[in-house]
Amino acid sequence: MNLEGVLAAVGKMFPSVNLNEAVQKAQEAMQGTANSLDGARATAQKIGITPQAVNEIYRKYGSTIQGRALCGLLGTTPEALKADADMIVGGGETPVTPAPNGKRGMTKFPRLK
Repeated sequence: MNLEGVLAAVGKMFPSVNLNEAVQKAQEAMQGTANSLDGARATAQKIGITPQAVNEIYRKYGSTIQGRALCGLLGTTPEALKADADMIVGGGETPVTPAPNGKRGMTKFPRLK
């Protein structure tokens, strides 16, 4: 599903939210962000995303049907999305994929399709 499809589906779930404005602000905030964990971390810090904000969003929306449906559209789960957000803002551990020999393997980031 492309961005327009996701926005249309989310717009149906949250009809009172101005998604076009939110997407525009997000694109402006991400402009110039390096495609790396450090780049994502720097942008998150620049726009003021804190571990407390991540925890509050997850607490408030992580178990809702809308939150689960949105994560389903993105190809992830609320728990996985929170783990990635924690990794970016510094509130959690880096998720890893198991290596064939059973040792810790490469960093798994991002989880989205």
